[in-house]
Amino acid sequence: MTVRKPLKLLIFFVALLIVVGPPTRLAQADLSIEEEKKIGRQFMKAALSQLRLIQDPEVVGYVNRVGQDIVKHLEFHHFPYHFYVVDSGALNAFAAPAGYVFMNRGLIEIMDDEGELAAILAHEIAHVQSRHIAQRMARARTLNLAALGGMLAGIFLGGEAGAAAIAGSQAGATSAMLNYSRQDEEEADRKGLRYLEAANYSGEDFVQIMRKMGQDSWKAGGHMPTYLTTHPGVSERVVYLSTTVGTRPPSKVRTGDSEGFMLMQVKLYGSYESPKEAEPKFREWFEKPETRAMAYYGTGMMRRRQRLMDEAVTAFKNAIALRPDLAPILVELGETYFEMGELDKAQQVLISALTLEPDQPAALYALGRCQLEQGQAAEASKQLEKAIRINNRLPKINYYLGLAYGKNNQLVDAHYHFGIYYKRKGSLRNAQFHFQEALRLTDDPKEKEILNRELAQIKGAMRAAKQSSSRAR
Repeated sequence: MTVRKPLKLLIFFVALLIVVGPPTRLAQADLSIEEEKKIGRQFMKAALSQLRLIQDPEVVGYVNRVGQDIVKHLEFHHFPYHFYVVDSGALNAFAAPAGYVFMNRGLIEIMDDEGELAAILAHEIAHVQSRHIAQRMARARTLNLAALGGMLAGIFLGGEAGAAAIAGSQAGATSAMLNYSRQDEEEADRKGLRYLEAANYSGEDFVQIMRKMGQDSWKAGGHMPTYLTTHPGVSERVVYLSTTVGTRPPSKVRTGDSEGFMLMQVKLYGSYESPKEAEPKFREWFEKPETRAMAYYGTGMMRRRQRLMDEAVTAFKNAIALRPDLAPILVELGETYFEMGELDKAQQVLISALTLEPDQPAALYALGRCQLEQGQAAEASKQLEKAIRINNRLPKINYYLGLAYGKNNQLVDAHYHFGIYYKRKGSLRNAQFHFQEALRLTDDPKEKEILNRELAQIKGAMRAAKQSSSRAR
């Protein structure tokens, strides 16, 4: 198995960032808060363009809501927190510098409820709060570039590819420098448990998800899950957590959004997991009347990915017959009709979804694209504008807004949104062209200020990329 080229670029970027360092005082023993923030921003610029992140609002919105609910119970925090889901089946979660928390979909797929998700998020938040990442990054300056690249590959890839990257990097003797120590883990467990319970989740959820990962440790081809290799001492920690939770007095525990959690999990299986892994889960759900609608829902998404469109429509209709109150299923049916070219049916179904949930961003986004395809540019721009106000990370939404504004002859707005689209895609020269065109066409001082700021960022990013390329050679 080989590492994908984009991920190689990300690994190289982060390794270079840590070894060479930004223009800050990294020779110190510790990183300051501002230094960590700067590294976090630079890290995320690379991650957003190189990592395969899931942007589905049903998935990301749910994980973010749970994470932010834990954050609001913290006594203080140095950084704003951002939560991301990576499209990888490896059992892993990772906190990057300055409050950026990643969780692989594979880890979410083995969970049973929201409490287990909250437990892992609380643990990662605890690592950030304790500044474990900053401490290890400061020490990692003593490693060479190849060793750091290999270790970061192991963290992000997991499984066979991660193990091969670590072995091939000559980093075996120094891997502990980037991996968390047992002392780090004990502190993160203590704090994470406190954060979890402060948000009214049960500490037993923490025990259950750790025990589950230990039981699944040889599931993927005989390899320990990445989370357990980078977060050591799982057996002792399960015992410690179980004992600690057992001594706690009974307290009021939230029920959690069980249906919201399952809708998110079905979306992961249906839209991202391989059919070989997803179908057994769907068969399990088909056997229970209370989860049968979810099984049809997930099957519909999987069949659409397989381009079996008629089967997908049938599955979605069966799901809707059982649960006509769930807007996300209607959205998926509408998307399927859209892909089949049946635009009238798509529009009708998507309007029904918005009747149930007027602020459903995925429905607004899909309806806007449908109207754009039907030549209804003015109506499309209204739907897309509302969608982007609710969720500005919907895939390609700036691109479609650019198209809608262009057809409405709103050229400044069209070029601006095309610029944002290409900037996020990492196509800096295209972004620069569109921002310059918008600047040329506008007379509005506020718009000029925004566009000049965007152009300055683009030019800075292009200079940094050129310097990085020179160092690499």
